[in-house]
Amino acid sequence: MTRHTAHISRTWLVIIGLILLLGAGTVLARALGASTSVLGSSSAPLLTHTQVAYPTQHSWVWPVVAAVCAVIAALALWWMAAQTSTKTVRSLPLEPDHRNGRTVLPAATVTNAVTDELESYPTIRSAGAVLRGSSTRPGLQLAVTAENRADPVTVRRSVETEALPHLRTALELDTIPTVMRMQFSRAFDRHLA
Repeated sequence: MTRHTAHISRTWLVIIGLILLLGAGTVLARALGASTSVLGSSSAPLLTHTQVAYPTQHSWVWPVVAAVCAVIAALALWWMAAQTSTKTVRSLPLEPDHRNGRTVLPAATVTNAVTDELESYPTIRSAGAVLRGSSTRPGLQLAVTAENRADPVTVRRSVETEALPHLRTALELDTIPTVMRMQFSRAFDRHLA
């Protein structure tokens, strides 16, 4: 999930939450008889007999309700698919001038080199890397498992001052946006060597 889709998801969740909260407040106010002039009496039915009979008298109501529900379901499925879609970079172009040919580096080669370097550090147990975004402006996502007694600042500093500069130099990039998720190994899994 990208930051943009996460922001939109949070916004819609807040809107839906506020609508549900407003509905719950209205039901509670009616049940407590807080505003009988606006909401009606708590003992009166919610719908009048005319309102209950309306769908049976008009045959178009239920097909419209079904169509609206189908549209909502399709939008929900589309949004779920958008959440799971990842723009993983498969290859990186190394030669910007296509007149003399094209040089392409598989992204797996880059990520394997990064993870091999990170796993060679004594404070890091294992690492995973994925390039996201576009092939011309890739971003790096790292998942690092550090030794349980490692100092997180030291682990982060070694990634920032060693691994990332090596990667930027290899790819001839000035910057590479990086997100690192760090976790620590369990105490009984600790390397004793």
